[in-house]
Amino acid sequence: MNAVTARYNGYQLHSVFQPILSLCHRRSVGFESLMRPVDADNHSHSPVDVIREAAEHGDIRQLDTLCQSLHIRNFSAQAPDERWLFLNLDPSTIADRWYHDGTLTSALREAGVPPQRLVIEIVEGAIDDEPQLFAAVDYFRSIGALVALDDFGTGHSNFDRIWRLAPDIIKLDRSLIVEAEQHRTGRLRQMLPNLVSLIHEAGSLVLAEGIETREQALLAMDADIDFVQGFYFAKPTREIDHTRIDGLPIFGEISQHFETTSTIQERLEADRIAPYSDAFRDAIERIARGESPQEATRALMNMPRAARFYMLNARGEQLMHVDGRSLRTRRIFHAGPITDTSGGTWSRRQYFRAAMAEPQRLQTSRPYLSSTGAYMCVTLSIAQGNPPERVVCFDIDW
Repeated sequence: MNAVTARYNGYQLHSVFQPILSLCHRRSVGFESLMRPVDADNHSHSPVDVIREAAEHGDIRQLDTLCQSLHIRNFSAQAPDERWLFLNLDPSTIADRWYHDGTLTSALREAGVPPQRLVIEIVEGAIDDEPQLFAAVDYFRSIGALVALDDFGTGHSNFDRIWRLAPDIIKLDRSLIVEAEQHRTGRLRQMLPNLVSLIHEAGSLVLAEGIETREQALLAMDADIDFVQGFYFAKPTREIDHTRIDGLPIFGEISQHFETTSTIQERLEADRIAPYSDAFRDAIERIARGESPQEATRALMNMPRAARFYMLNARGEQLMHVDGRSLRTRRIFHAGPITDTSGGTWSRRQYFRAAMAEPQRLQTSRPYLSSTGAYMCVTLSIAQGNPPERVVCFDIDW
């Protein structure tokens, strides 16, 4: 392929493209365009250095416009149909509203690229003037392009902008995935799926960039992230060879590994919960035979991670509770105002609703932060009676 290049300040500028991949489709859905400068001696330079020089010479607008046209032409010459072009704009282009000069739309028209195949990347925390940011998003949508907020999760990132901007795609900063990978049992790993779910509820798709290891790819899968990008799958290249990328064996390999490890993890969690489930059922049977809750739950509540045993009526109102060994040994003193659950109502809790929907069947919740002590827990629950008259619950310190 005879790629188009451009010249700026002694540099030859080349386009390279890194695939954006869908984990579900197992193929590329787009390509992010990046600039690679080469000097007269054919030595490669960092794009950051060229951008810095352009800023010093007051040439940012010229360089940004040059790169837009360069990437669009090279993308048009080789990209397959039904793929997006992810195009980065310098924040000053947004701040100074240079996008209104018609250069971008002219470049698209001349290259024969429909605006619907364009994804404009805007660095979420680089623009402090919100009216300018909103005006830019409105403009790009008016010409038919999609909008992606880049580097979400760093700096000034906030959900308020997501609600109001409703970007088509959110690109998570790679630091989120890296941190989650490094802290296997940390809160970020537990929070990542919830963060992605929240973004989905706001109407945006999620892209994780900088995926460099299999573990990071598996984390993206586990968090239900839509798209991935990174060296683990493909490096940026001048040529777009989607036939080499689409259907890569690596998709099947990580999918199989994810299924296997997920099954193993589920078994480990089931094995971890099983002794508590058995003791919980035994306590319920003892209570049914007439033993007091305190006596019937003695063995259960002395288990290492036993937190709370409690009963709720059909309205979710707490009837009684017994604190377990875990709470007695790790009582969080600063949580004192919320540790007394007398008179509480838990009808909004998933474990209560699930138990009421299927009487006599033991329910196991997902791990969640307890509002009675600020610790992570899993709740076992079972509704008794038909129709249910009460729900018996047990919290495991997770």
